[in-house]
Amino acid sequence: MELVKRGFLRACKNHSFLSFELIDDILAPLCANHKTPKPASKEAIRALVAEINDTISDLGQSLVFIKYPIKAAEYLVYAKTDATPDSVANTGLTAEECQYFSKLLDKIASEEDCHIAWNGAYNDIIMQASSKPLKKSRMQELLQKWTQMGYFMEVDERIYLGPRSLVELSFYLSSNHGENIKNCTLCKCLVLWDIRCASCNIQFHRECIQTYLQRRDICPSCGNLWTTPIRRSTG
Repeated sequence: MELVKRGFLRACKNHSFLSFELIDDILAPLCANHKTPKPASKEAIRALVAEINDTISDLGQSLVFIKYPIKAAEYLVYAKTDATPDSVANTGLTAEECQYFSKLLDKIASEEDCHIAWNGAYNDIIMQASSKPLKKSRMQELLQKWTQMGYFMEVDERIYLGPRSLVELSFYLSSNHGENIKNCTLCKCLVLWDIRCASCNIQFHRECIQTYLQRRDICPSCGNLWTTPIRRSTG
């Protein structure tokens, strides 16, 4: 099983963020090759990930499951626990390209709903005066690379913070963009694009508030009767 764990960790590093479908596609041949039973449920996969985390926590690495409302999906994210915007983008890139990552991250995080129009990623980024301007084609290449790595997500011609940013850069985002990015008061983890109280507009993870409302019918923030529908709209 140790060889399966090592192979799966390598796959997580290569893919950066994985859906359960992709996890299954990776584990099926990996387990078959090493003649090991494949985890048969999401709970078994979570248990496998927990075992891997026990071996990599001292190496500054972590595997984290995160619900991502923009895609209505849950992902397993490979993250470096000491990451900062500067360290994320510095591998093999110029200073100007690293600065572009930080500027783009801050621009998206500064918007109320943490997304921008796709062309805003190229046209409205203000670089430092001493920096050489990047060509639009290079910006597009970098954005595609960072999207594949899970730092950004492109949906319906909008660019959002990606699942890896929400995990790996959560402290930076909540510390520097606290007006838009906050933690769920129930689980203390970062929450975006999820469900809000109709009275105070405070945001919670849908699963967190659903569990809470099984015991009480008031908002844990303002104390008013909870009236926001829990189910996602199908419209």
